[in-house]
Amino acid sequence: MLRVIVESASNIPKTKFGKPDPIVSVIFKDEKKKTKKVDNELNPVWNEILEFDLRGIPLDFSSSLGIVVKDFETIGQNKLIGTATVALKDLVGDQSRSLPYKLTSLLNERGQETGATIDLVIGYDPPSAPHPNDPSGTSVPGMGGEEEEDGGDEEELDNTIKVPGPKGPGGMASEAHLARRLTKGRSSRRMLSNKPQDFQIRVRVIEGRQLSGNNIRPVVKVHVCGQTHRTRIKRGNNPFFDELFFYNVHLTPSELMDEIISIRVYNSHSLRADCLMGEFKIDVGFVYDEPGHAVMRKWLLLNDPEDTSSGAKGYMKVSMFVLGTGDEPPPEKRDRENDSDDVESNLLLPAGIALRWVTFLLKIYRAEDIPQMDDAFSQTVKEIFGGTADKKNLVDPFVEVSFAGKKVCTNIIEKNANPEWNQVVNLQIKFPSVCEKIKLTIYDWDRLTKNDVVGTTYLYLSKIAASGGEVEDFSSSGSGAASYTANTGETEVGFVPTFGPCYLNLYGSPREYTGFPDPYDELNTGKGEGVAYRGRIFVELSTLLEKTPPDKKLEPISNDDLLVVEKYQRRRKYSLSAVFHSATMLQDVGEAIQFEVSIGNYGNKFDTTCKPLASTTQYSRAIFDGNYYYYLPWAHTKPVVTLTSYWEDISHRLDAVNTLLVMAERLQSNLEALKSGIQGKIPANQLAEVWLKLIDEITEDTRYTLPLTEGKANVTVLDTQIQKLRSRALSQIHEAAVRMRSEATEVKSTLAEIEDWLDKLMQLTEEPQNSMPDIIIWMIRGEKRLAYARIPAHQVLYSTSGENASGKYCGKTQTIFLKYPQEKNNGPKVPVELRVNIWLGLSAVEKKFNSFAEGTFTVFAEMYENQALMFGKWGTSGLVGRHKFSDVTGKIKLKREFFLPPKGWEWERTLASYHSDKRYFQRLNKDHLLGCWQCFIKKAKLFDTLNF
Repeated sequence: MLRVIVESASNIPKTKFGKPDPIVSVIFKDEKKKTKKVDNELNPVWNEILEFDLRGIPLDFSSSLGIVVKDFETIGQNKLIGTATVALKDLVGDQSRSLPYKLTSLLNERGQETGATIDLVIGYDPPSAPHPNDPSGTSVPGMGGEEEEDGGDEEELDNTIKVPGPKGPGGMASEAHLARRLTKGRSSRRMLSNKPQDFQIRVRVIEGRQLSGNNIRPVVKVHVCGQTHRTRIKRGNNPFFDELFFYNVHLTPSELMDEIISIRVYNSHSLRADCLMGEFKIDVGFVYDEPGHAVMRKWLLLNDPEDTSSGAKGYMKVSMFVLGTGDEPPPEKRDRENDSDDVESNLLLPAGIALRWVTFLLKIYRAEDIPQMDDAFSQTVKEIFGGTADKKNLVDPFVEVSFAGKKVCTNIIEKNANPEWNQVVNLQIKFPSVCEKIKLTIYDWDRLTKNDVVGTTYLYLSKIAASGGEVEDFSSSGSGAASYTANTGETEVGFVPTFGPCYLNLYGSPREYTGFPDPYDELNTGKGEGVAYRGRIFVELSTLLEKTPPDKKLEPISNDDLLVVEKYQRRRKYSLSAVFHSATMLQDVGEAIQFEVSIGNYGNKFDTTCKPLASTTQYSRAIFDGNYYYYLPWAHTKPVVTLTSYWEDISHRLDAVNTLLVMAERLQSNLEALKSGIQGKIPANQLAEVWLKLIDEITEDTRYTLPLTEGKANVTVLDTQIQKLRSRALSQIHEAAVRMRSEATEVKSTLAEIEDWLDKLMQLTEEPQNSMPDIIIWMIRGEKRLAYARIPAHQVLYSTSGENASGKYCGKTQTIFLKYPQEKNNGPKVPVELRVNIWLGLSAVEKKFNSFAEGTFTVFAEMYENQALMFGKWGTSGLVGRHKFSDVTGKIKLKREFFLPPKGWEWERTLASYHSDKRYFQRLNKDHLLGCWQCFIKKAKLFDTLNF
């Protein structure tokens, strides 16, 4: 049975006589069924179910539905609004399933999009046994015999398409290949002549994902009918190409259908001859037999042609077209949203390759600090009649988990800003997956209108899993394994996805509820950088390598598990202090301005659900600087804000991040100095000194042991795995540096490997379990938030483990440029430049802040190098009467004993400052890091009648 739920349509164009009366006809194998008409509606809703009896014949990959939308006319013929063809290949299989087909575009008579779309849900119940008169000759078309020989335990859940490969060595095509040729190809090729004809093959290489290797520069080569095209060279493991290639051939149809489309990915950065990263082959006939003679926006699994058991080498997204004379290619729809793309049903696998089924167990425990999302009108009515209003609970949250086109929602917790779901979401997927991230979205359930998005966060698989190839053996020429290990963390470096228990922070639009449409609502969906903290969610992820699907997609968490995770939620008291030194470069002035500092929900002055703190500066009016900008006249009174907050102690994670950042920044600085020396062609001995300094420092840094996780109560499985990964990577960089110091003969030849070290160190600094929210500074004009800056907490966090474990800007004065929310709407203007000193640490060690707050005297002196142009080159030779280094005038300041007074002048007394009391300077510039004084020298000319 085939069931079609015709839900609704949208954006139907108006007719000459007003709004149309839409009616839908659904056609399947010459059988037509219609819905009822909807009068005078541009966005009609039908919600009607149309059923088609399959008469025992299952669907195959060529099955499709025809959708015709017309304007109903009482008298005369109905006028066409648009048509659509829906391919049913995603429903093929021996399991009952239903899939949504949202926003399906309607085309006019010329095949052009009308702007109207239709929403359908199609359900398929396969027949219990194949019909004896089934013309396809197979119960499940497209399934090869190889999968059955492997045991046949995976095809029940497999809805990906297995692509028949080219003919084998013996010249015999595979069983699936012959089945396809006898079924789908028979009708589509019957119209083709057996004479040579002109064909055009188009291949669009769109993007790649999860390509194996480190610091790679992939290039794609497409070979068809003796012609080869290549893409531009990109960089990274997820390159974007979007390049279209054309192949014009003159062959007979039978010859063309047996030709092979070969797509190979190479690493252009490698100097080896065998730099092939992976390939995918498909015959032209398969593409021609698809609807529209095209395979559009499909993911291809790349594998090693010499070792098919090595697993996936990455994925490539392509579109392929086979066009005859006069054929028009079907319109290629762009992806509206990658997160909603059903990747598993959109994946082509090479023959002989099978992915492994795994189950993600995502435990969703609780959330906190969810902002108000509903109108408080009903609560205000309660207050009028003596009731109590609880504005902090004006939200009905639930969580939606989406991955690879699959979505599961938790239960709705009504009227609760700190909900506890305590549910586990079961997601069965094929691993490794093309998809990179698990999306978690918290919604506010609305009874009347659509649900509102509270916030969105992601779990990135590349950061919470390791394939074993992340840590390379620098002594070998290989790039490591590229497929995920089948073990659950028992190997030395590889482990399957795991996370938490840990909090994930949500960021989006400002928390204040106004009742009006939110101009920054798009930020809550994860598009763009969030400008405000919007709560956090406590989750845990584990992976089971099971072939059997889970009984339920949503189950409650046991009480024992709830007790275990209590230790991961213990909190300690933190102190945050921010000293504002200056606010300059102001342009948009008007009302008085103040600044707010917050971490999480602590310090938010507009949120009435939290305790008020001294988190804002005093209001000040800007003063014109006489040129272009304005500034705030703080002068000798520098604003200081302090606040306390409570968070989990994750110092073992952030200390390691800061330590690795120190290593990476020092290596980057030395690498830039080395490149500058090479570019400047400095002498070889000086270049060798710069190179040796780099090697010695990286050798010393990588010998350092990262902060250990032993003894911490909240250590997770991922903490242990990441520590092993980092320790092994640092050890290998150390060994490679020692070996390079003794074996290297040329400085230039070592740059590539040193850059690899830097890339690896930057990858190691990523911390997926950073549950401490960012520090957010807001500029507030009047009562309106104007501009903001987000500062990662680890950058200003004080650590008791040592100076390297503290943040880069911990207690140090830094310059911060605030920016507008969704900066594209405000142009390139800079709202304000702040000079601020921020310190964050445990309240138990808050006295350590005093050592950072003390002022010091700093002396600055300008010195200039003088050069002259001699024989076409600038240098220090040829300076006549000038020194190599001098002041801005080109002269050098002499000491007093070498100074010759001019005729008629003499020294009256020793040089003295304007104020002889040195304590005056200290009082004037007390507690200031920088000071400026005026010094005077007294001179007098003695009048001489003989010599004036």
